[in-house]
Amino acid sequence: MISVVIPTYNRKDPLALLLDALDREVFPRDKFEVIVIDDGSTDGTKEFLKSYSPLYRITTIFHERNFGSAVSRNDGVKAANKKIVLFLDDDLIPEQGILRHHANNHKKGDCAVIGNILYRETFTTRWVSRYLSTRGVKKIPTGEKIPFTCFWSSNASVRKEHLLLVGLFDEEFKGAGGEDTELAYRLEKAGVGFVYEESAVCYHQPVSLSQLMKRQEDFAQQALPLLLQKDAIFRKVFKLDLAERVLTRLLLTRMVFWPVYGCAHLLKYIFLHAKIIDYLLIHKRLRS
Repeated sequence: MISVVIPTYNRKDPLALLLDALDREVFPRDKFEVIVIDDGSTDGTKEFLKSYSPLYRITTIFHERNFGSAVSRNDGVKAANKKIVLFLDDDLIPEQGILRHHANNHKKGDCAVIGNILYRETFTTRWVSRYLSTRGVKKIPTGEKIPFTCFWSSNASVRKEHLLLVGLFDEEFKGAGGEDTELAYRLEKAGVGFVYEESAVCYHQPVSLSQLMKRQEDFAQQALPLLLQKDAIFRKVFKLDLAERVLTRLLLTRMVFWPVYGCAHLLKYIFLHAKIIDYLLIHKRLRS
């Protein structure tokens, strides 16, 4: 039923934990396969994958250089032998039963299934972890339609036929981020709905405030301009219209940003409010 597609780049150790977790799955072995795409890693990932022998069927694809997540996922989809494609990032650890939870939702009808990602906490990252663990689809009230913006290809499944129908991931996206949102927009326009499966849990390694801000800056510089070229809707999706407001322009000045940023790094040990994180990320998105 399920082809698990995992793109990876220079994350040998986290990847090993992910693959071992899948080896403990109770899902029938003949009903799933795992496809790992090594996107030009230089940390020994290739050698590890060549020697790795799990109980499930595993296929490995090796890129001679780094092409980006979009190309890697597309290669995985093309190699998939099952009807459902489950995308997992290489820094996730799935709970046992994740394959069953994804598969059961696809029995109900044509949909894309969004899984549950929980961020592990440390003393210095707990407020960022709690922030990230409550974003996206978790902000949508129960019973309301889930918009395409909630689809992230880090713990999500789609029927292979639907991926082929809309044309797979856009390979103009070279980094990580943006390509899943753009694909989800095309899926929604093609009539594919989105459902959230809370029980399909994956745990993400801790992310610091600095790492989160760097990711947002990279997204703003690399993926966001391309998204805006694709469709004007992404200007609204990522709240770029906020930059047109006088108050927002004032809040984006260095005079405001640096004191807030400094306080945030102190407050992360005590209590860091989600609104402060929102501000820091919006600043990175609008100023980059």
